[in-house]
Amino acid sequence: MPFFHFFASRSAASLRAVTAATALATVLIVVFTWLPPDQPPAAAVPVPVLDLPVATGAVFDPGYILSDEVLSDSRSMTELQVQAFIAERAPGCAFTSATICLRAYSSELPARPASDGGQCAAIEGESRVLASRIVFRVARACQINPQVLLVMLQKEQGLITTVSPTDRAYRVAMGYGCPDSAACDTEFYGFASQVYRAAQQLRNYLLDPGYWRYRVGPVAVQFSPRSTCGAAVVNIRNPATAALYNYTPYQPNAAALANPRGQGDACSSYGNRNFWVFFTEWFGSPTTS
Repeated sequence: MPFFHFFASRSAASLRAVTAATALATVLIVVFTWLPPDQPPAAAVPVPVLDLPVATGAVFDPGYILSDEVLSDSRSMTELQVQAFIAERAPGCAFTSATICLRAYSSELPARPASDGGQCAAIEGESRVLASRIVFRVARACQINPQVLLVMLQKEQGLITTVSPTDRAYRVAMGYGCPDSAACDTEFYGFASQVYRAAQQLRNYLLDPGYWRYRVGPVAVQFSPRSTCGAAVVNIRNPATAALYNYTPYQPNAAALANPRGQGDACSSYGNRNFWVFFTEWFGSPTTS
């Protein structure tokens, strides 16, 4: 959750080929279950995703979680690729489900003028568009990698893989306006609002890196919202990693890293660890251009 001031049409084919391809895609998916904000993911099915790396806590670098180039790669996915990715991650979700899963979820995309500070270009409004289109258009407007927005949807509310999303999960999809010390701000409710505000804020962190608490250089970062759990100095190496800490101001402790897909201890927090795990296993290294 964010810290305030204080992720082509197909030619006709036989039904058997489509069925086989769908089954193969399902087998290749690592399934993560619902992930509430800053909580560890449930145990994953141990099936590799193609040749992508498996994230291990031993190689996690708290000072270099995300490269600037990856964060700003707004053209990493087409709109169709965003939709296909969402559909692949929750294959058990039917369009006829009583609870609308992300691949079938649609909402208004309100028109927005260009940001005064240059964070995002103007967005022309649309009515009832798919979540994938919202992610795609916001990513392009704010020059943020859609992969980053997808991973954030997962780490904050588990929306990528859940087959039973709640209304609340969509209202606060990116955890924007939800500080640890207070209830979520209703001003920022709504899926499109959440995606836009989060992307705009990430760009804001990059445009004015010296303004925010977490910046490049040695900075004390807490392990948990509980101050009694202590902190450790992190040598933040680049603005994109600083942006992650400004959005979620905690680092994983040794217990969280020892079990990267599960529970740590009473002083563990999971937001930035989960971001790194999901990105690594879904898209590859978040620090490689």
